[in-house]
Amino acid sequence: MVRAFEWFLRYVDVIVALLLAMAVVGLDVIGVASDKVVQNATVATLAVVAIVLLRDRQRSDESVDETHRRLDRIERGALVREVSGAECTRALTEARRQTARWYFKGATGTYVRAVTLPECVASARPFRRPLRFHLEILDPRDEDLCDRYVRFHKALPAGDGSEDSWSVKATRQELYATILAACWYGQRYEFLDIDVCLSTTYSLLRYEESDTCLIITQRGPNFPATIIERGSSTYDCLVSELYASRKQARVLALHKSKDTPLGEEPTPDEIRALFRVLDLALPDDYSEKDVKEVRALALSQTNPYG
Repeated sequence: MVRAFEWFLRYVDVIVALLLAMAVVGLDVIGVASDKVVQNATVATLAVVAIVLLRDRQRSDESVDETHRRLDRIERGALVREVSGAECTRALTEARRQTARWYFKGATGTYVRAVTLPECVASARPFRRPLRFHLEILDPRDEDLCDRYVRFHKALPAGDGSEDSWSVKATRQELYATILAACWYGQRYEFLDIDVCLSTTYSLLRYEESDTCLIITQRGPNFPATIIERGSSTYDCLVSELYASRKQARVLALHKSKDTPLGEEPTPDEIRALFRVLDLALPDDYSEKDVKEVRALALSQTNPYG
């Protein structure tokens, strides 16, 4: 019944035109109506037919245009494409421009901390534009996880050579630095809604989701990266996967960081207090020098691929 009603609504104008035509023919055959009435009815029928034809032509043109647009995007490889090197860097830069959100899933979040977060905040601040940031990184408290992550990457074919200097301590410092940077920027831009999740598993891939696309990278721009435009079924599938991953990770209570103000150049005591409030106290064996290294990584880190 519902389907029949939907069919009627879809073709109501055609049905009206048909009924008018039948009425005109019937009146003319039985001689009930005058010639003037028949002529007026005929003109009305033709008008309805013209409206039906115009609507059908419009629908047809819209369908063709949409098909051409989609084919054009596919031909240009815009839905899913592989890039590397400078093209990967340009894709990340373009994705950051004017985006209102950024979701990251990876290991230490070094590039996001050094480039993506500062640039997105700098772009949003002049317009007081709300910015949603989500970071999913490894849990720095899990030394075994960090050790497995380091050993895994050292066993891979050579990348840019930086893996040789990786250590568990350096990896944990990178993670603490990413959390510190999230809190520091969160205190300085009121419209930044940022949170950090700690994962218990590591991956070779890094996922970066913006308003326009999802970019999957691995071990720097010299390795192939995949760009998946928003609107594709692959994009929707992977975004759902990232959501499921976030639901399984531990969410840090970053809102508590508001209770421990951080200076423009936070002191070691301020940094230690921050991590205690987050229930993520720095290791007891961290010296003042170690804490200052975390601060430098958080706020003075240059582009690791620059």
